[in-house]
Amino acid sequence: MSSPDLIGTLFALAVSCLLNLWFFVNLKAHAVNLSESQTSIPVTLPKGWWSNPDRFEAERRAIFSQTWMCVSHRGRFKTPGDYIVYEIAGFRFFMILGKDKIVRSFHNVCRHRAFPVAKKQYGSATTLGCRYHGWSYDTTGRLTKAPIFEDKPGFDKSQNSLFEIYTREDRLGFLHINPGTDAKVAKSFPTEGITTGKLARITPGVKQLSSFELEGAFNWKIIVDDFASTAASTLATGLAKCFPMLFPTPEAKLDFYPLTTVHTASGSPFWYQLTYNPISATKTALRCYVYSIKNSENFLFEQSDRRNLEQAMKKKIQGLEAEHKKVTSFGYDSASAYHKD
Repeated sequence: MSSPDLIGTLFALAVSCLLNLWFFVNLKAHAVNLSESQTSIPVTLPKGWWSNPDRFEAERRAIFSQTWMCVSHRGRFKTPGDYIVYEIAGFRFFMILGKDKIVRSFHNVCRHRAFPVAKKQYGSATTLGCRYHGWSYDTTGRLTKAPIFEDKPGFDKSQNSLFEIYTREDRLGFLHINPGTDAKVAKSFPTEGITTGKLARITPGVKQLSSFELEGAFNWKIIVDDFASTAASTLATGLAKCFPMLFPTPEAKLDFYPLTTVHTASGSPFWYQLTYNPISATKTALRCYVYSIKNSENFLFEQSDRRNLEQAMKKKIQGLEAEHKKVTSFGYDSASAYHKD
């Protein structure tokens, strides 16, 4: 590259960074002014927005029964037959790795009497059987054994496979499900997550190191604020590339709406995935899964690491509970207008 070209390129880069800086500063100022002005703007929400059981049931039908949701990662499944049972908003299902190395998801109900097929929270078995009448299924959900019924005229095992849930694995190894049964779902794909900061290298072959679950007294919609704040911070991430000394971003986050966030930190051999499970209108569970950056035995997740992470997640839940209490205790959960603070 000639000297004039090099100078021109550097000049263009400098102008671009300065314009972004100017835009960022003005955006921040506008956000502050907007926040101040909104203190006197009445906002109306439907009655029971944060606590009504009927509204929660409507959300289950309208959102969670027909939306792509990130619920797990390929690193959790290593050997054919590895499975784990999940529950999202009352929908019970399990994911299992087949001999063809594909992870599939099924409603956790036997086709005979709707008893659970997978009894344990997790395990490894290439055949799962219902204890009620011994119906058994392979890793593809196919019915392989049906005592008493197999010899009955008209009984067709191929018509009694488990009810499969649409499942997709993205390029990073994250596993998404969609409980919808519409034909359009089969042709659809989950949207890519929104990244804030420089995400650590995540691949399908990582190793899960630990997991735990906590519960909190808050409505699942409280967590949507975390997703909303991501878009605003994306600009700051871009500025960090131009001015790393002024805008350091050692931590990064990947958001998968509506229930999952992934957190990484620069230099850390670990990353973790948080997936929320709406239990009721006023109760939500938080599952935390810890993975190594590489699939290696050299990375040890110490008990102290787990305790520190659990304490951080407990504080996070306490903050969400406080926010829920705030919006339900000061008239924000009624049909009348309220003022944002």
